[in-house]
Amino acid sequence: MNKKERLEAVFNLKEPDMIPVNPHVMAQAIYDMGWSLTDITTQTELDADKAAEAMITNIKKYNYDLCFGTYIDHGYGVPTLGGILEIPQKFGVSVSVKVHPVKAKEDWNEVKKKLPLDPLKHDRMPQALKTLMMVCKELGETHPISPMSYVGIGFVQHLFRRVSDLAVDCIEDPKWVDAMCQAATNFSKDWIRAQYEAGANTHLTLNDSFGTELISPAMAERFLLPYVAQITEMVRNEFGQKVFMHIHGDMKKPRSYAFLKKLIKEAGVAALHLDEKHDPAWIRENVVNELGVPAALIVHGADPIASGPIEKIDRVVKETIEIGGPGGGVLMAPSCQILPSTPGTHFKAWVDATHSYGKYPILIR
Repeated sequence: MNKKERLEAVFNLKEPDMIPVNPHVMAQAIYDMGWSLTDITTQTELDADKAAEAMITNIKKYNYDLCFGTYIDHGYGVPTLGGILEIPQKFGVSVSVKVHPVKAKEDWNEVKKKLPLDPLKHDRMPQALKTLMMVCKELGETHPISPMSYVGIGFVQHLFRRVSDLAVDCIEDPKWVDAMCQAATNFSKDWIRAQYEAGANTHLTLNDSFGTELISPAMAERFLLPYVAQITEMVRNEFGQKVFMHIHGDMKKPRSYAFLKKLIKEAGVAALHLDEKHDPAWIRENVVNELGVPAALIVHGADPIASGPIEKIDRVVKETIEIGGPGGGVLMAPSCQILPSTPGTHFKAWVDATHSYGKYPILIR
């Protein structure tokens, strides 16, 4: 199987030739080149050629299966709306938002006037799409290249309003939060469309950082569920693709698990990437078997992939696959992303161990 065929088997809940790896690479590809983020991006410009070189080099060097195809962070669209990005000078997980456009409710009317944003014109998005086109041209025949975006309140957190204020807004002014969620989701849909049109060729990776970690399951139903549903419908109808959702929070809790079920049954999410709170046995039983959707087996982003040693990475991967791998329908992922501090030898050991122990049929030693 090539990498696209391997991932397709997982999405059909079948056993591929081996378990694919989704490292959720963001800034790690940049730092692995010996560069910093200031070498590739400013507030409003991205060096598409350098970003493409970094992504292509990273994919070939570490031989993983699923990639984004461009450098992705939290700040696309923010400067046009009046915010300021935080670009690490030496080292950092990614570009983030230093000053949000909506500092107080009075700012919202001015920010709304600047919407909708056109991904072909604003900030670093045109250069990010150029990067994606270059990566797709080089690798797209055999590699699954996923568009990536955010949704609902998780995108409001990045695009408009800082998280501490937003959490209060959910209680004090939920109708306003609804309005921001819809505006953010509209932008997300346009950004997703642009990535597919630039050459992305597989399922959408849809990220949310709120989950049930920063708000209650009831609030998650209000500020996430309907907006996820809008995106899954758009992706299915316009591109014939599915949505693979990365969400945070302890979904083992009864109310959180009930929300997780609704993401699948009501919002149409086709696969799940949970966080490190979920062990492989729980994922196999409660996601793949019970909910009937593919899932990521989690190896925590900072332990052991970043911290090692290689012997521990090998042991943890082996144990994870022996528990969660038999039967298919799974891929391997970190808790969130491969951290920029991850040594290349550790990254490669993780990918190689997954491909080795994850050959089907899974051997239980």
